[in-house]
Amino acid sequence: MNDELERMRNDLEVIQKAMGLGLAAGRDWIPWMRRARWTSLWWCLPGFICIVSALLPFDRARRHLGLVGEQWAGLLVAASLVALAILHGRQVARKDGRPEGLVREARRSAGMTTQGFWFGVAAVAEVAAYFFWGWRYHIAFEPFWAGLFVLFGSTCLVAAATAGARMLLGYGIPFLAYGLLLPLAGGNHTAGGVLFGAMFVGVALCFSLIQASQIRRIERQHESH
Repeated sequence: MNDELERMRNDLEVIQKAMGLGLAAGRDWIPWMRRARWTSLWWCLPGFICIVSALLPFDRARRHLGLVGEQWAGLLVAASLVALAILHGRQVARKDGRPEGLVREARRSAGMTTQGFWFGVAAVAEVAAYFFWGWRYHIAFEPFWAGLFVLFGSTCLVAAATAGARMLLGYGIPFLAYGLLLPLAGGNHTAGGVLFGAMFVGVALCFSLIQASQIRRIERQHESH
């Protein structure tokens, strides 16, 4: 009887995996998810660049290859973000050999579904309206910048709650925290730069914690089976 029950359970899991439903998470996902957890910590890199550049006393009169130190720091941050985007693209395109089911779950978790697409379209329209509003009423840069991240953060939180896109919490929480804490910097360039860098570090830590909880959930599912 136990053997027959186990066979039926295995058959059901095969069907669920083929349909992309139910318990599609296999043990072969776990090594890839652990690797992705460590990869997500690369989000700390642009954060550390921002923090170091904010703390270093750059000489604005001194240029290196035509750019001052702060501009080079900005280019390094941009380059690291492009590298992270390429890495994420390879993961969701399954170019690194990860299981197909894991790629589907990663796309769903990040809101990369039909529902997520239309939510993204609405979010772009929302941000465009915000820029028009800021331009129309001549909002100063500092409150505009803080409000932009409050908008980004709250939008990601809503998407995470309504679409089940848990990974968007990794953006929503740090973005919202940065936008709400930025006024406390009082226009201080150093404090603002440190807060901006801390936001990226927060993204890395949130991603790592979310992925750790997902790994543990899969392990518990297989332990119960």
